[in-house]
Amino acid sequence: MDRLEPWLLVWVLTVALNFVPAFMPPTWALLAYFRVQHGLDVLPLALAGAFGATTGRALLALASQHAGERIIPARWRANIRALVATIESRPAFSLPTLGLFALGPVPSNHLFIAAGLAKAPLAPVLTVFAIARFVSYVIWVTAAATAAQSLGQVLGPRLGGGLAVAIQIVGFAVLIVIMHVDWATVLRRWNQPQPSRSTERIEDHPR
Repeated sequence: MDRLEPWLLVWVLTVALNFVPAFMPPTWALLAYFRVQHGLDVLPLALAGAFGATTGRALLALASQHAGERIIPARWRANIRALVATIESRPAFSLPTLGLFALGPVPSNHLFIAAGLAKAPLAPVLTVFAIARFVSYVIWVTAAATAAQSLGQVLGPRLGGGLAVAIQIVGFAVLIVIMHVDWATVLRRWNQPQPSRSTERIEDHPR
């Protein structure tokens, strides 16, 4: 391979893995393969992987936004927008949560599908995701003692096994449930101040 070819291939494959909505193998496994089979350095490999993963998730969010307007009912989109708007209004909660989520090996496709459907600002989400993914890839690739012996095994039909498939299905089920909830009404009732006990006693015993 030419010196640039493996790096370009890493980027293209990580973009593809993260653009496909579901049932794809984890990106860190692909990076571990290139680390073992081609001897690529961990830090630039993690950087290329994080850049490719972020590009792929950005494309997934944009595609979800475009497709959602055609196939997702407007009421469902409004529900998830209300929830996302509430989360955005509390960055002290949302950004650390996103960072911890992105650090793990769990799939993040549902998060970016939801962000696309809600038309949420992608820049802060993608920034946190890219940084967290870079850190996680350094950790996971370094810790990988073994890797697939061929690229076909990494991208093959097993796709992480039955547990990974179950996680994806549950994730989409949860996303559908979230879109069914009228979050604007729920959050308005949740934030509505409750009458104090003294007020209730006055109302119960008018003069």
